[in-house]
Amino acid sequence: MGQRHQLFVIAKINGHYRQLCAIHHQWLYGHTALRRCLDSLRIFQHPANRLPLQQELTHASNQHDDFWSPGEDGDSYRNTKNSNIPFPFVMTCLIIGASFHVDGYYHGVLVEPFYMKFDEGDNNNGITIFDITDLNNVRYCFVDFYGMESEREVELMTPLSARSYLEAYYEIDETEDKPGLLPLLEDFKGHHLITSTVLKETWPHGDWHLDEAAKKRDPEVAAGGEGVLSYLDAPSLEMETSDVAEHLEGDTTKKKSLRDLTMAGFLDILLDPAQDTEDLIREGELLSDFVPKLRHRLFGQAEVLTPSEHHQRLLCKALENDVEVDFSPFSRLTAEHLSALVTELRGGKMRTLNLSNRSDITDSDLSVILSIDDRSTKPVGPAQSSFDQTGGAQGDITSIVLLETPHISMDFVSAHLGIYDTYHSELLRQPLTAHQLSRKTDGLLPALQFSGPDAVTQFVWVGISSMQSCDSKFRLDSGYFDWSKLKYSVEASSRFSGDPSLKYKNFILDVPLPASKTVHSLQRLMQYLTSPNMSWLEDWPKAAARCFATTSVLEDGASYSVGPLSTTLYDDDDRGYGQVCESGKGRFLQPGQWTIILVHEAFDAENQEALDKRKLPAVSMWGPVGTEGEKEWPVEDTARSFTPKKRLRYALAKALDESGPEGQRFFITDVPGYVQHVHGSGQGQGSMADRITQWWALKTASKGDIGFYDESDADALLHRIYSNDGFAVGAPSRARPIDPFEDIMRMMTLSQRRDG
Repeated sequence: MGQRHQLFVIAKINGHYRQLCAIHHQWLYGHTALRRCLDSLRIFQHPANRLPLQQELTHASNQHDDFWSPGEDGDSYRNTKNSNIPFPFVMTCLIIGASFHVDGYYHGVLVEPFYMKFDEGDNNNGITIFDITDLNNVRYCFVDFYGMESEREVELMTPLSARSYLEAYYEIDETEDKPGLLPLLEDFKGHHLITSTVLKETWPHGDWHLDEAAKKRDPEVAAGGEGVLSYLDAPSLEMETSDVAEHLEGDTTKKKSLRDLTMAGFLDILLDPAQDTEDLIREGELLSDFVPKLRHRLFGQAEVLTPSEHHQRLLCKALENDVEVDFSPFSRLTAEHLSALVTELRGGKMRTLNLSNRSDITDSDLSVILSIDDRSTKPVGPAQSSFDQTGGAQGDITSIVLLETPHISMDFVSAHLGIYDTYHSELLRQPLTAHQLSRKTDGLLPALQFSGPDAVTQFVWVGISSMQSCDSKFRLDSGYFDWSKLKYSVEASSRFSGDPSLKYKNFILDVPLPASKTVHSLQRLMQYLTSPNMSWLEDWPKAAARCFATTSVLEDGASYSVGPLSTTLYDDDDRGYGQVCESGKGRFLQPGQWTIILVHEAFDAENQEALDKRKLPAVSMWGPVGTEGEKEWPVEDTARSFTPKKRLRYALAKALDESGPEGQRFFITDVPGYVQHVHGSGQGQGSMADRITQWWALKTASKGDIGFYDESDADALLHRIYSNDGFAVGAPSRARPIDPFEDIMRMMTLSQRRDG
C-alpha cells in the first residue's frame, strides 16, 4: 500500500557518473513530490552545505573503480559492501529535504542499499533524481519507468520536468489555480533538468530515450525554460576550488598574457625559501590579483609543499581573507604546523576550519591544532566575548569539518567539539545506521553525551491533555498545574476523563549545540509543533531530529542549512510516553549543563476553538451517572481561576552546583536570559548575542500559542523529572538511559486490568 517513490543522488566522479545514495518514501506523489524536490534542491545549493558536500565529492573521487562495482551476485539488496553509508552528509541532506518541512510536514523515509538500481525499488509513483556534480547548478528530474498510478500517462524512461510530472496528476488551469500549483511551478524556474544521456551513463542497463526525442515531447524543455537540457561540462573533482572558478569563468587554454607570465615568475621567486618573504609580499600586494594567484599556486602544490616557516607565512597571507579555511589538501603539514597557522588566522575572517579527508590526523593532533587544554573542553584562543554573523566568537572558529577523518574519535568529538557546528562522518552516519543494527543491547542504545561548560545535553517534552488542562483537580488555587497529581493512577480512568497521567519524553541530545544553533533549533521545533498542518503527533520526535539537524546560521525564512541528526530522536520508534515519576526518582542532569523543556498544553486538541467548546468539569474528573449508567459531564464551573489554553511553552534550565536561596535546584530562564548567561552581558547593540535575541523576538512576537514557561512552579516540574537532590556529581552515562517510568507494555497491561 501507499504512494511509493524513491529518490536518488548522483554525481560525475572522475569522468563517470556514480550513484551516491538512495531512499524510499512510502507516500510521495503529485504536488508533494514537487515540494520535496524543491526543498532538496535548495538544501543541496545552500551556501552553508557547500563545503561538506564538496568534501564528500572529493572523498568519492579518491575511491578506486572497484568501490563502485556491484556485488558478485549483482543484487544490491543482498550486497553488504559499503552498507555503512559511504556519503552520510549527502544522505542527510536528501533525507531532510524529502521528509520534513517546518510548516508541519513530516513523513518517514527508509535508507535504501547503496547499489540499488533506479528500477529496483517498490514503486508506483516514479522516482526523483538529483545531480550534484556542480553545486552551483544542481539538476533534477522525475522519471516514470514502470507506469505510475496517476490520472494521465507520461512517457516512460525519459527525464520529466516538474510540470510534466505534475500534469500526470492534475489539470493545471492557468485561470483558476485552486491547489496553488502555478506558484509551485514558478519556483522551479532556473533549476535545470538532468539529461537522458546522464541517466544512461549512470544506469547503463536502462532503456533510456534520447535527448532529441525528449525535446520533441516536452516543448518547455526545447524552449529552454524550467527544464533546460543543455549540460555544462562540469569541472573535474580533482581541481581545486580556484581552478573550478577559473574553469567556469573562461577558457583556461588561452595564451597567457605578459602579466600572467610575470606573475608566475614572481611566484616562483616568492616560493623560494631563500628569499625575503616580507619584502616580496609587500611588493606583490601592489597587484590586485596577487593574493588569489598566490592561493591558486599554493593549492596547486599542496601535496608537495614542504612544511617550513617560510611556506607557513605564505599560507597565512593566501588564506587571511578566507572565511572557510581549507587545510585538507596540505597532507605534509603536521599538527604543529597547522596549530601555528590556525593560531595566526584566528582573529581574522576565519570561521570554518576544514580538515576533511585527512586520515593522518588523530585526537591528539586535533588537540594541538585547536590548542585544547586537557583540563578544559574549551580551546585556548580569543575570548568568547563578541560574535560574528554565524553565532561564534568574533575572530574564532564556529564550524569544524572533519569528514572522513577515521582517527578522530567520537569520544573526542563529544568531549571537546560541542561548542562548534561539527561535521564528522561517524556523527552523521550514526543515526542512519542505527536502524540497520539491533536497537537494543541489554536494553541500551549507545548514545553520545556531549560535555563541557554550558552544554545543552537533554530535551524534555511534557504533554498535558485537553482533559487535564480543563480539570480543576489538576490545578492549584493559583491556577498553576499541580504536578504532584499529574502522575499515573490506575484508579482514575474512564472513557470521559482519559488517562490522567502526564505524557512525557526525555531525550539525550547527542549532537553539538552551540548557543545560536540551540536557539535556531528550538524555534524550528516550536514552529513545527504549533503548525496547523501538522499531523501524526506520535512521530514528533523524528520531526524534532530534523529541527535539531541545522546549523548556527540564523535564517529569516525556512532553514536549508544541514547538520547531523540526533540518533536518540531520529531512532525513536516508541509511540508510547513515559510517566512523570515520584519526586526525586527521575533522570540526572549534570550540574552546569542545560536542558530544554517544552510544556505542550492541550496537545491533543485540534485548536483553541475546539478546546473552548468543551464542557469543563467543575471539581472532579468524575461526573454524575446518567440514565444509561454512563459517566456524564457536570456543568461548567464559571468561578474557576484559570482558562484552558492550547499552547506550547518553553524554558531552558541549568542544573546548579548547590541549592539556590529558596532551595531551587535549577536556574530557569528564557532565550534572551540563556544567551546572556552563556555568552556574557554588555556586548552592545549589533553583537551576535544581541542579534540572536532580536531574531528570536521577531520569530516569536506574533505567536500567541508560543511563549516562555514563566510560572513559579517550573522548579517543581523539574524536580519531578530530574533526580538532582543532593547535587551529587556523577559521570554521565555513555548509553541512552532507559526511561525510568513504566514503558508502553506496562501501561497496556494496567489498561487491560482496568478493563477486565
